[in-house]
Formats: sequence, structure tokens, C-alpha cells
Amino acid sequence: MASSWLARCRLALVLAAAAASLAGCVGMPNSGSPGTVGATPQDTTQDSDFIGAIPAGPQKGWSPADIVQGFLNASISYPVYKDIAKEYLASPSGKQQPWAPTWSVKVVDHVNVPPDADYSQNRRTATVDVTGQVQASFDGSGQYVGAQKGGSGGQQAGAGAPVATQKFTLAKVNGEWRITNAPEFSFRMLTQPDFAKVYRAQDLYFFDPTEQVLVPDAVFVPAGTSPNSLVANLVNALLNPPQPQWLLPAGSQTSPAVTAFPAHTKLYNVMVDGSTATVDLRGAAAGATSAQRQLMATQLVWTLTGQTPSPPNVQSPPNIQAVQMEINGKPWTPATVACPEAGEPGQSPAQKLFMYRCKNPYPDTTSPAFYYAANGEAVTRCAPLSQVMAGNVGLVQPVFGKTGAASPKQACQGSVQASTQATPPSQTHQGPPLTMVATSPDGKYLAGYAPDGNSLTVWASGQAKPATTTRTSPSGVTAIGWDRRDYLWVAEGNATTVVAPAAGDSKPALIENSFPGKILGLGIAPDGVRVAAIVQAGSGTEVELAAIDSGTAAPGQLSAPFDRMSIGQTVQLGPNVPHPVALTWYDADDLLVLDGAGAQTSLWEVPVDGQPATRLPGVLPSAISITANKTQKILVAGLTGNRLEVSAGLTGPWQLLGGVGQNPAFQTPAFPPAAQS
Repeated sequence: MASSWLARCRLALVLAAAAASLAGCVGMPNSGSPGTVGATPQDTTQDSDFIGAIPAGPQKGWSPADIVQGFLNASISYPVYKDIAKEYLASPSGKQQPWAPTWSVKVVDHVNVPPDADYSQNRRTATVDVTGQVQASFDGSGQYVGAQKGGSGGQQAGAGAPVATQKFTLAKVNGEWRITNAPEFSFRMLTQPDFAKVYRAQDLYFFDPTEQVLVPDAVFVPAGTSPNSLVANLVNALLNPPQPQWLLPAGSQTSPAVTAFPAHTKLYNVMVDGSTATVDLRGAAAGATSAQRQLMATQLVWTLTGQTPSPPNVQSPPNIQAVQMEINGKPWTPATVACPEAGEPGQSPAQKLFMYRCKNPYPDTTSPAFYYAANGEAVTRCAPLSQVMAGNVGLVQPVFGKTGAASPKQACQGSVQASTQATPPSQTHQGPPLTMVATSPDGKYLAGYAPDGNSLTVWASGQAKPATTTRTSPSGVTAIGWDRRDYLWVAEGNATTVVAPAAGDSKPALIENSFPGKILGLGIAPDGVRVAAIVQAGSGTEVELAAIDSGTAAPGQLSAPFDRMSIGQTVQLGPNVPHPVALTWYDADDLLVLDGAGAQTSLWEVPVDGQPATRLPGVLPSAISITANKTQKILVAGLTGNRLEVSAGLTGPWQLLGGVGQNPAFQTPAFPPAAQS
């Protein structure tokens, strides 16, 4: 999927129409009609939170084109107004036809309904061809499956996007035109604004290839879906490997994200009773080990209970607070806990989110310290929320001691008014002046870039002698950052490289990537799977998302060699952000992106599910870099002229820090240890 194509869903698309852009995500085989699993009265209960205009039924004397247009209008809000949509359908004998399009949708630029139908010679039947240029496609479970050239359901529109076509056939029933072939339609066509009104994103959770860390990806769910149907579709999605193209690298035998459910696991039944969802699994699940069942439960609990609250006036998901997993109809109770803080294993089969909190794909960050370069030296300051809200910030502390030894993890010391001038310490490390610094998530390593010496250096904590030093090109390094494995990622021109000091690998390894231009900013998500970048594409810049394929390890090896790693296909995020210049991860589902230049620089929140970016209030004049600690609710921006600003929240106010500094960076959140089984 080309990165110039609309971009993503909580990972894989964006519908690029400025304010109307929206998108959808992952993908799996069609799992059937919503509500076919666990037939109970709840299956037909619609979500009462849905509010929308009620479509009209067919009127007397309407033409075939009017009937088709009315049907399309009524089907926008499926399943809420499916009964009104069915009023437009009839068989030649006058009986209403079955129609259940599941969640399958093609999002198009326009739904083109010709004003005149093609009539048969005796004018007893008519046909109306409805077309639309495809922007994105979602399968029967609301998962993104692309807008491929020559794909099913349409023909290729020259060199542009494919065209979706639906041929409606109509006949007169009791003197009025009615549609006779709607059951043949395996998808609905919606415009971008309509899709945005009636669909919402909800995370699915898969694992990284080591099955240690959860990786979120989104499915788009139509408003009005019953709780049982919703749970059934989400669970069916988890039973299959993640499907979005950005998670399926071309030519690779591995995937950056996997499911813990054994192949050929079957969903037999679901039941939502109050705040508890019961999921009955059959097939290969019966042969899963206890450890594998706990991984399966982790995915279920996070997917069904780990959703963020919906904003005002947006449909809320069912209030599921516990999940009971059954195998062949028998409740499963874990023998061990997944997270140490969960305490002793319980006797109840009901699994709750706190029992799997250590699997959070974006762990809480406890340290309020941020790092930056000042007068060529690596320094750190603490910015606890309580201090920043009072207009204060911690004292400047050197990262290198008097002997030149690196000390990335330091306790916070004192506080001063944010505007108080701070003199950075004199240089004590060996080497040319630094302009970028970054500390590994566990605090074991510090990396620093020195453009004057074209060098990138890594120091181990407590050591004055560098663990690694590599030469960079004269064109310069544009970004450095650590992942959870203590791999240092470096962006340099169009290239991405990795250094692994913990493995004693001091030689940078070139990692193939698909970014369509020079990389101006790079951020590795805490899960170590997703990577976001700002890329110079043509005459402008854009935000891109991709996945890291870590390759396949040889027998007996814990990880694959670097020559098997790659960054896969890219998808554009936030196409309504005009001129992105810097980014940082804010949480598992959102980036913060600086846009513009000079006095007009602004801050945007960019969802990684492909939904439109939101411009935050105010401006940040001269901001060129950004970092954030969501746990502390602290943001720090680097400005031109070696200045820094700090804010206690996304909306400001911003306070100018006294002293000099550039390229601030909080540590990437570190994952807590899992419980020992």
C-alpha cells in the first residue's frame, strides 16, 4: 500500500478529505452476519446511545432512481434503521427479501446514483448502476482490508483508486418499484462524512512476536450494534492473525504482531450479561496449554474491557468490566497470575483488567525527568505535575559526573521558578559537543549525537568510556530513540539504522524501510512494533506509520540478526496536518505532532487509527521539537534559539524555561516484569 494513499485505521488508512477524513483498520476474513453467534434477546437490542436522523421509507410514485437513493440513505445507519431499509426491498412475489450486509463497507468519495434507470423492453424491470471511487474498504467485521487495484466489487479507475459498483435491479410490486437483488450486495457504500458519523473505532489487542507485549490495532464498529454482536465480531477478529497490510510485510514469513489463539480455534457462543462477557471457545483452544490460555485471556480482557471512555455525544461501547473465558463450555480459571500486582490467583473465572495491567501497551512512566542537550552537554531536569502547575521546575543536573561517568538515572533535586536562569554544567564527557541525547527505557544507556564530529556515541550507566561510537554522514542525524529492547534507532537521511549496545554490537546495522523520502523525525512506540515518522515527501512533509518486522530467529536464538529486520509498508496519518515538523508518542493510540513554522507553529493530536488529527488550542511560536510524559501530564517543547518551554497539559499554558537547551526527550516507558509462571 503506497504511503501516498489515504492513510490508516488504528493502523491502516486515512480517508484524505480534510475535515471529513476518517479511516479504519486491521482485517480478517468475513465472519458472518452480526448476531449469528449466541442467539438471545440481547442480540437484537440496539445501542440506545445512537442519535441520528431517521430516514424515510419509500413514497408513492417514486422512480427506480428515487427508490435506490432512499434505500442507500436508510442503509447508512445499519443496523439501527435496517427495518426502514428493508421497506425498499421485495421479491417478485411481493415478499420482503432477507438483507444482512454485516459490517462490510466501501468508503467512497461520492455515491453516484444516475437520475435515469435502464428499463427493460416491456418496462416491467429496471436497473440502476451505483458507483463510487473507493477510498477504503472494510470487511464483514469492520476491519480494514484496503482499496486495491482491480479488487473485488469493482473495476479499476485508470491509474487512480478502484471503482465500486452495485447494480440494482427493480421490479414493480403492487404498482410501486422495489429492489429485488439487495441480498447479493456483500458491502454498503458510504461517503467519508457518513462513515465518520456512524462508525467508531475500538481497539483489538494482539501480541508482539515474543508474546510479551500487547500491540493495539483498531476495528471500526457501526453505531447501534448489539453487545453480543459486538463481542462476537471482536473475538472472531482475535482468532485470526492481524490483517492490515502494514502488519503483513510483503515477502516476509513473519508478522510484527501475532495472535495467541491456536489456529482453528472456533467461537461457539458469546453472552453479555450485565458487565460480564462470557466467551465460549471450541476447536483447537481445547488443546492449548495453561500458559497459552492465559495469553488468550490477556487479549480478550484488553479487547473487551480496555477501551478508553468515549467523548461526549459519541456512542459508548458496552460497559464490560469482566470476561469469563470458557473452553468447551467449561469456565477457565488461571492457575497463576499474569501480573505481580494482581496478587494471588483468584477462584473466580471472571478476569478483570487490573489482573492484566502490566500488559498495558503504553506503561505508566514514573520518572518525571526529561533529558536534553545544553551547551554541548547532556543534562536532565525533573518536571513533576505539582511543580509545573505551580510554575516551577527541577534543578538542572548533569548526566555526566566529574569523572566523565554517565549517570542517566538520577533522583530529582529541588525546584526553582521555571523562568529562573539556569547555567548548564561544564562539559565533562569525552568528545565533541552534543545536540541530541536519549536515555534507554531502563536507564542503562545514554546516547548522544555530535554533529561537529559526525559521531553517535552510547555510554553505559556508570561508565566514562563509551560502549560504542559510530561515524555518521555529513548530512547529519535527524532523530535518535530507544526501543524496549535497548536497541538505539537512528534516522539519517532516508536511512534507518540500529545499534544494540547490550548485545555488544557496536556496528550500526542498516534496517530497510519503506519511507518515501528523507526522515525528519522518528518515534518508536513502547511496544517496539510500531514506528512513526515525519517524512519529506515531494514538496511537503507528512506523518507516516509502519511496523517493525523483527524477522525470524534461528533455532536456539532469542532474536533474529539485524539483517532479517525491516520496517514494513507505510501508511499516512493525519493528512489534515498541513506541515508536520516534529512528533512524539503520547499514548498507545495517539501521537503529538508539531505543525508549521515560526510564529504559527501549533500542536496537534494525531490518532494512529487514521481518524482526523485535532488541533490543540493556542500556538507554540518557534517550536521545533516536542516530548511528552502522559503519566505526569507534562509536555516539553524545544524552540529555535536553544530555548525550552514546559506545559502541564495538552492545552497549556506554556512556560518558558530559563537557560538554554535543545531536543528535550522523556524516556520511553519501560514495561514492568511479568509474573513468573
